[in-house]
Amino acid sequence: MSVTEKVLAEIGKLQLEVGDRLPSERNLAERCEISRSSVRSALKELQSQRVLDVKQGSGYFLASDFALKQALGGQDVGWSLQKVQQVFEARTLVAVHAMGLGSQAMTESAMQELEGCLIDLGKAVINVDVQTMDILHNRFINIVHECCSNIEYIRMLNEVKVPSHFTVSILRMAEGDERNAYFSEHVNLFQAIKNRDHGMARDVCARIYNKLSVLFEKYAYTVFS
Repeated sequence: MSVTEKVLAEIGKLQLEVGDRLPSERNLAERCEISRSSVRSALKELQSQRVLDVKQGSGYFLASDFALKQALGGQDVGWSLQKVQQVFEARTLVAVHAMGLGSQAMTESAMQELEGCLIDLGKAVINVDVQTMDILHNRFINIVHECCSNIEYIRMLNEVKVPSHFTVSILRMAEGDERNAYFSEHVNLFQAIKNRDHGMARDVCARIYNKLSVLFEKYAYTVFS
């Protein structure tokens, strides 16, 4: 059992409701009999899978009961290229609308956070750190979505997603120019939001999901063979 699986199993025993705060890293480390640094890495991984949400200075919170049950039940069960493409199709429809609403309500502090995330994402692309790329992609999109006025869009996005480790495997197999093109769309999205071009922001958001879908189709054998 991996460290993340250990922490996930312990979280499952806590019978938390959505929005409930998790025990401290120290507490979880003692429960799982692992180091705090291992717990911290596992929590970040579960955040990238949208099982958890983090609030600066407050800790981790359960973000989605659906995502938790999916993770506990075995994320790989029943997954195929067809299911991934269906999920991307569904996510694109919802994410585009959430992106449009979120981009309209972006504050100056959110824009600064988005720019910082974009810079870090660029570094991860250069270093071919695909796991960090996936985490920062999710954070980049979430910064905008956190400004979205329709919380039902966000709830739906939290519950309909592709397992993070699938995406990491695909990004690892991708060619350098494919990863660069994927990153470039994030730059385009930032510029569209900065210029208050909400229609363009929606279009670029759709292109990002389309690029991921195309990469999954090309490298599907690495995760579904």
